[in-house]
Amino acid sequence: MSDKTPAKAAPSSNEELYALIKRAEEGDETAMPAVRDLLKKPGVVDLLGGDLGRRARQTLVEKFGGKNLVFKEAVNQKLAALQTELAGPAPTPLERLLAERVATCWLHLHHLEQIYSQKESMALEVGMYFQRSISAAHKRYLAAIKTLAVVRKLAVPVLQVNIAKQQVNVAGAAAPADAG
Repeated sequence: MSDKTPAKAAPSSNEELYALIKRAEEGDETAMPAVRDLLKKPGVVDLLGGDLGRRARQTLVEKFGGKNLVFKEAVNQKLAALQTELAGPAPTPLERLLAERVATCWLHLHHLEQIYSQKESMALEVGMYFQRSISAAHKRYLAAIKTLAVVRKLAVPVLQVNIAKQQVNVAGAAAPADAG
């Protein structure tokens, strides 16, 4: 197969896959039908860089951790645990996205705070820049937390009971009726 011939079938080896991806990355339109077919498989989108949230988080972890592999792994584990805890036992797709956003905002906020706190001294303009950046990151963090809480609250069914012209609202799942 020449370097510019259309890719008809899915690559059968890692070498063919890498060559196909390289051609597409370099702008070869003839590689795109095979790439589109690959992207239909679950997980391939993320593998080929389609998970922008993960890429943004990893960029922050790389900046935060530098060459320290232990620190980067610990931060990745903390992010995964935080995201899992926030998402809950049976999250909706929206709750998963919001839990990811909260975890990413948490990382960004703490990254900025650590950089700021490590400075011995700084020009007034630099200090003001950091304060604005930290404030903006904190607002995004709180907004993500609030949005997740609102989504969860909206998902809770409300049971409405009218008793003698008085309305009683009860949040939470209704108890199943006894099959008696």
